[in-house]
Order: sequence, then structure tokens, then C-alpha cells
Amino acid sequence: VTMKKLFISFLAFLMILAIAPAHAHVSIQTKGSTLVAGSSSRIWLSLGHGCTYKDQKYGTQIFSVDVPRVAGKPTPEFHVGFKTTVVASKSVDAKGVPDFYTVTWTAKSRNWAIDDGTFYDFGLSVTWDKAAQKINFPTTQTCYATLGDRTKKPLYLKWIITDGTSKTATEDTEFGPAPSITTTA
Repeated sequence: VTMKKLFISFLAFLMILAIAPAHAHVSIQTKGSTLVAGSSSRIWLSLGHGCTYKDQKYGTQIFSVDVPRVAGKPTPEFHVGFKTTVVASKSVDAKGVPDFYTVTWTAKSRNWAIDDGTFYDFGLSVTWDKAAQKINFPTTQTCYATLGDRTKKPLYLKWIITDGTSKTATEDTEFGPAPSITTTA
């Protein structure tokens, strides 16, 4: 193999990496649970990092996920140091079933924030719809930057994109693909 061929192969590899699709920074772990349509499962949403603002890192203090109707009404896992809420969406289907439930874990104090550079899993118990399908779980992480005047600026990591597009980040918000799973028959 000549150096020229090796160099061209290396450049091709780098180009493939550059055009590879982005992956969610929140992933779904099954830890051995099955994802069979019509059955119950436990899943864990795994946060991979916190927020960055003006080159400073901040831990996640609030984590929320929209659990779609096809995953049933979720039961969240208890976590010491976090208050958990489950809120049904105002939008409902023809039978009055909420389109989704928003599950939110809020750190009871800054001491319970999930430090940047670490990961953490938030669990849910769900019951899958009878039809096998891909299911998206849009999530939002909220961090707080402390500004010079001691005010807190909210920062967001919104893993909400479900159609393969991209959205430009703003000063305080980063966007990316929603984590998803596929149930089987």
C-alpha cells in the first residue's frame, strides 16, 4: 500500500465521519427489557452531558420527557434529590386520551444537579401500544448559568427533532434528535 492510497483512504474515512447523522445526547437504555408491542417495559433515558454557556459547563437541574400516548401513561422511577411530576397534555384524541404525558424530574437543590461530564439514567415504566412502531421521546435538559450579577440564566438542551432535520442553536438553546425506540411484534 502506497502512502498516497493510505492518505486517500484516511481522507475518505474522515469525510464519512463528517457527514454521519447526529445522534441524540440523550439515549434510551433497555437494560434487558423487551420492547414487545402490547406489553409493559422499563426504559431508561440516559443523559450524556450538561450545558455549556460562554465556555463554562453547567449541570442539568431539570430533565423532562414527553411520553407519547402509544407508550401509555408512564410511571417514573424515583430518584433521591429529585421531585417528579407527570402532567397529561391538554390535547387529547377522540377518546379523551392525552396525546402525551410530560414527565419532569427537578433537582431539589443545586447540590443534586447532574454534573457536566457525567451521565445519569432516568427510568420509566411504560405499556406499549399493540402496533409495532418507532416511538420518539422528545426530551429537554435545563441547566442554570450564574451570571456576574448573580442572576440565573436558563440554558436548554432540546432533543426534540423527530424528522431528521436540524435546527440552529441559539445563545441559550441547543437542539438535536429525539431519542427513540422501535417496538416489535
